[in-house]
Amino acid sequence: MSKYSDELSYGFTSTLAPPVRETRIGVCSAFCGSCSQLRGDVKSGCAQMQRRKFDQSGGCQLGLACGIVSSLTNVVMITHSPLGCNSRYVAMGGMRRTMRASKGKKDEEFIWLHTNMGELDVVQGGIDKLRRAVLYAEKQYHPEAIIIANGCVPGIIGDDIDSLCSELEDQVSAKLVPIHCEGFKSRYVASGYDSAYHGVLRFLIDPYERYDKALNRASGSRDEGEERDRFKQSRTVNLFNVGSNSNGDEVELCRLVHALGLNPRFLPLHASLDDLKHIGEAALNVSVCATHDDYLLGHLKERFGTPYIIDTLPIGVKNTGIWLRKIAEYFHLEDEAERLIAIETAQLEEALAPIKERLKGKSIFVGGGETRILTTAEFFHSLGMKLLGVKAHNVDRFVEDILENVTDGELLIEVAAGMPAEELNILSKLKPDLYCGHVGANGWVTRLGIPTIPLFGQAFNFMGYSGAFELARKADKSLQNTNFARNISRNVELPLSEAWLASDVNDNIKERESA
Repeated sequence: MSKYSDELSYGFTSTLAPPVRETRIGVCSAFCGSCSQLRGDVKSGCAQMQRRKFDQSGGCQLGLACGIVSSLTNVVMITHSPLGCNSRYVAMGGMRRTMRASKGKKDEEFIWLHTNMGELDVVQGGIDKLRRAVLYAEKQYHPEAIIIANGCVPGIIGDDIDSLCSELEDQVSAKLVPIHCEGFKSRYVASGYDSAYHGVLRFLIDPYERYDKALNRASGSRDEGEERDRFKQSRTVNLFNVGSNSNGDEVELCRLVHALGLNPRFLPLHASLDDLKHIGEAALNVSVCATHDDYLLGHLKERFGTPYIIDTLPIGVKNTGIWLRKIAEYFHLEDEAERLIAIETAQLEEALAPIKERLKGKSIFVGGGETRILTTAEFFHSLGMKLLGVKAHNVDRFVEDILENVTDGELLIEVAAGMPAEELNILSKLKPDLYCGHVGANGWVTRLGIPTIPLFGQAFNFMGYSGAFELARKADKSLQNTNFARNISRNVELPLSEAWLASDVNDNIKERESA
C-alpha cells in the first residue's frame, strides 16, 4: 500500500454526500514546471494552492459518476438536471454495449431517463418531475436499481433527492440510489468516482458474515461445502476495474494473478447487483488505478477488514512487476512471482528487441490521468525513447511514491484538466516525435503535425506484459508513417494566435488567495 494511504481514514457513508477531493486528499489542478519542483510543492501544500487566471475547459464529475453506475447490470439511470447534462449518454451506451459483448455478457440496452429541467423548474423545484420519472422507470422497466444522478441545477436550488428516495422506497421494488455528483462542487473531476461509490456503498453493498482469511482444517464443526467456500475466499483477489480498461486488459491481469494460484475477480464495473453483494468475500482488494479506487477500497477495508493494494498501475515491465510482487507478498508467494516475472520478462524483451532499435532516440510526450501517464511514460523511457514531458489532469498525493522514482528531476510536468491551448503551447515548443494522450487531445495535437497514439482504449490492450508489447507496437507503427499528421497540419489550422503560442503558460498560473 502507498505510504500516503496509511494516513487516510474514511467512514463517510453516514453522510448524504462524500466530501470533495480538495478537502479530503488535497489536489493540484494548476502547475507547469519540473518534476523535482512538483514533488516538493505537493508535499508542502504549495501545489494545491495554485489556480489559473483563465480556464479554457475542464470536466464535470457527473460524467465520471454516471460512467461507473450506468455500467451495472439491470439498472435504470435518471439524470435530474437540464437536458444538456445527458450529452454523453449515447456514447456511454455504445461503450457499455461494446464492453458487455467483449466480456461475453448478455446484451442489454442502456436505459436512461432525464427530468429535462427548465426555467420554471428552477423557480418551483423539480422534485415532482423526478418523482414521476422514478415511478415511470419502475412501471416500465422493472429494474433492480434506479440510480438518480443529481446535476448542478437541482443541487443549487436545493431539490432534496434523498428525501424523495425515502418517500418512494415502499412504492417501488427497485433499490433507489441517489448520487450527488453536482459538477460545481469540485474542480477535481475525479471527485465523480467518489460520488458514484458513495451511493454504491450506501445502498448496494450490504454487510456480510466474513470468513477468516486462513482455512482452519483442524475444525471438525464445518461441513465440506463450507470448508470449500472458506478456502476459495482465502484465495480470492478482487481486481478493481476502471472505465479506461479494455476486456483485453482484464484478461491479461487475470491471467497473471491466476498464474500465482489465486482466484481473480474483476469488479465493480459491468457487475450485477448480486456480484456487489459478495464484494466483501475476498482475501485482498487490488487497485488498478488509485485515482479511481481509493474511496471504495478504503471504505471496504473499514467495513469488512479487507486489506488493499493501491501502489501502482500495471503498465510496462517495471510497474507490472511491482504490481505482481505486491500481490504475491500478501499471500507469501514471492518465489512463484519471481519465476513468473522472469519468464514473462524474458519473452517480452525478446519480442521488443527489434521495436526498441527503431524507437531508440525518438522523443515522446504523454498526457492524461496522473497514474496512467507516469507509468506509461516510464515504459516508453525504458524502450530508449526520450521523454520530453507529461501532462496530468490533476495531481494528488497518491502519486508521491511514483514521482519520487522519476530519475529525471527536470522532467517537464504540466497539470491541467482540459486546457488544450496550454498543452499545444508546450508541444509547439518541445516538438516531440510522438504524442500519447487521453481521449479528446489527439485531434488537437495532430494539427501540429505530431503523430499520436491513444493512452487507452476499450478495444485495445495496454496493461500487463501483453499490453506492454501492444503499446510499443502502436508507437512503432505510428512513427513508421507520419504522413497523416503532416497532411492534417498543412491543411487544418489551429485556432490559436502566434502570440499565445509564444507566451509562457506559467503567466496564466497564480497562487490562490486565502479565503
